[in-house]
Amino acid sequence: MSGFRYERPGTLAEATALLAGAGGGARILAGGTDLMIALRGGPQPTVLVDIKRIPELGAVRWTPAGDLEIGACVRVQDVADDARIREVFPALAEGAEAIGSLQIRWRATVAGNLSNASPCMDTAPPLLVLNGRLRVTGPQGTREAPLADFFLGVKQTALAPGELVTAVIVPKPAAGLSSAFDKIKRSYGHDLAIVNSAAAWDPAAGTLRVAIGSCAVRPALVPALAGVGPKSDPKHAGERLAALAQEHILPIDDVRASAEYRREMTSLLCRRLAARLLGAGRTS
Repeated sequence: MSGFRYERPGTLAEATALLAGAGGGARILAGGTDLMIALRGGPQPTVLVDIKRIPELGAVRWTPAGDLEIGACVRVQDVADDARIREVFPALAEGAEAIGSLQIRWRATVAGNLSNASPCMDTAPPLLVLNGRLRVTGPQGTREAPLADFFLGVKQTALAPGELVTAVIVPKPAAGLSSAFDKIKRSYGHDLAIVNSAAAWDPAAGTLRVAIGSCAVRPALVPALAGVGPKSDPKHAGERLAALAQEHILPIDDVRASAEYRREMTSLLCRRLAARLLGAGRTS
């Protein structure tokens, strides 16, 4: 790694000015767990912009309306350990805790996990079913966009040149909403997902929604399954959810698994998540 300039701005305005002035040749350093690997054998940036010194990017904040805002430099383990996040958005805490090893989680950031756009990222499915969105800042100002529109392909996002993610926003959940995350991997311990998934059940609306990751080149948010109330049979709902998910995934073959195996594991995760969510909330 050589030949690039290192900058450590103290404000968001300074950071965006550096990105704009680099003509597309800048890279952003937050946690750096993916970036450092990429720099060892990939194209070198003209400038490396370290954003960790910008105060507002390192905070977890709850708005008066009940929305959760996770700054771009908030570490994955901070999210996994946050008691309020675990209570309100358990799928997000579980997905964060599933990333890598403890050492990785104390360096990696949630925004970085999303911005890297690896198909096997574990924070994307929970945030998709929780209607997460991103706050993005660039030369044209600040905008917010649904996370569902962010992923374009492997390592490809909808960020324009000079833009960076400054916060991940999760809206206040509907009353009674419950969520969970699950993951299939090759070995026990820290490993990349073969398939990962998150589901959210809204008993008042009677909907069960699932998102599937690490199955195709980008995660799939499946349309909500309707007619799932507190008295629904978890097994039947799981089968319905699995059938619906199969209509909206495009599994791939790669070194970790075949497309056929990913289809089978998608159905398994749908059944497991439905059993967890509806089994806990079922009334006689």
